[in-house]
Amino acid sequence: MIDHTMPSVRRVPVGARFARLVTSAACGAAMLVSAAHAQSTKPAAPATTTVATPVTTAAPAAAKSVADTRKDAMASLEARYVCGPASADEFGLRIVWQTEPLVTKDAVLHIVNASPDSVWFGDSSGSIVRLRRDNGETVWRSSTFQGIERMLALEYLPSEHNDNVYVVTELGSVIMDAATGNLLKRTRFSQLPSNVPAIYGQTMIYGTNTGLASWFLYSTGYNWRATTLGGHVVAPVTVTGDVAIVGSTNGTVLAMDAPSAGIRWSRKLSAGVETPIAADSQACYVASHDQSLWAFDQMRGRVLWQYFTQTSLRNPPVRIADGLYLQIPGEGLVSFTPLPNNKPDGEVLWKSKAPGNIIGRMDTNVMAWDRATHTLSAVDVGNGRIVHQVVLPKVQSIQFFPMIDGDVFIASKDGTVERLESLTRKPRNTGGDVQNAEPTSARTTIVAPAVGGASSKRPG
Repeated sequence: MIDHTMPSVRRVPVGARFARLVTSAACGAAMLVSAAHAQSTKPAAPATTTVATPVTTAAPAAAKSVADTRKDAMASLEARYVCGPASADEFGLRIVWQTEPLVTKDAVLHIVNASPDSVWFGDSSGSIVRLRRDNGETVWRSSTFQGIERMLALEYLPSEHNDNVYVVTELGSVIMDAATGNLLKRTRFSQLPSNVPAIYGQTMIYGTNTGLASWFLYSTGYNWRATTLGGHVVAPVTVTGDVAIVGSTNGTVLAMDAPSAGIRWSRKLSAGVETPIAADSQACYVASHDQSLWAFDQMRGRVLWQYFTQTSLRNPPVRIADGLYLQIPGEGLVSFTPLPNNKPDGEVLWKSKAPGNIIGRMDTNVMAWDRATHTLSAVDVGNGRIVHQVVLPKVQSIQFFPMIDGDVFIASKDGTVERLESLTRKPRNTGGDVQNAEPTSARTTIVAPAVGGASSKRPG
């Protein structure tokens, strides 16, 4: 008989089966823990390598980020100024103040001129602005003409009886009240000036395109006298002491008595003179198209020395402190002994590769400005070594007032004016009352484009 019943099977309760599964899982976990423990007992070199790698790569990334942030911040700060803090520091200067753009719409910068208590600004539209020198605040803004005349000079010439500023154009002079900016009087020149006038006493002395040196009484508007040179008088007249010296494109060099307009002496060179003449109390220095730098005795016009070059001279010689400097094509910036002993060919002290013309002196360095490349260089007066050199692309005009160890006033094309002073000078308020400040005995007017060399005698 066949038994059709199923073989006997041991049935395990559900709870027991769950317990068995838990036990198996626990065993598996134990095996994993055991394996992990075995792994951890191995040498730690691979683990150390793995951990160190992210630490090594993360540190330089953080340092680079900080450096980039600092660099960007410095670049942003430099961009805010016509001459930024880093560039100023190169020359031992600090920024005192900077204005907002002063040029009126569709106009361009013409003149920036400093006086003891103020900075004067003029643009091509005829707009004149007076700023406080101590803090750069605007005292007043006024207009002189409709922009059809070219502005040549902006002269603050206070006297015992009035406090006026004179705006010189190619057609005439506009007299303004320096305290308020009100227009007082317009005068016309009988002889039209071709350049910036020099100031002597109560007169403006300037050259003309018709070959004249003309005297104009600026306070009354009277065209007083004129002396004939011939050719064209391109460069400004130089006044030193009581002597007015000027050159002409026909090669004439004329020394005149500044008070009377009488001729003291004249010289005729083989080629024209188109640059300002430098001078001191004993001699005058003339750069000519005849390829020579001449030194003439100021009293009689006797030749003291002649330095011959290989090219026509178109840059102005500059006499400052105890030096004489001239930028000569092919030779560079050349330093001369102004009055050498028994040196008929002149005496060269050094030659430098610094571009541009000398516009001032700071401590033991002369400052050269090249407008074409916007390069400012500090050159050691002893050996001609370029101590510092910076390109200032925004700068259109630059002035040292006074020329030796003075403040620096710079301006951009849009009329943003900035004042800088030496780091060695203690910061101080030099503005005072703009209506009661005393006139100075020396000044330099910078007309865009700027050249240096001439001096003037103030009213007094």
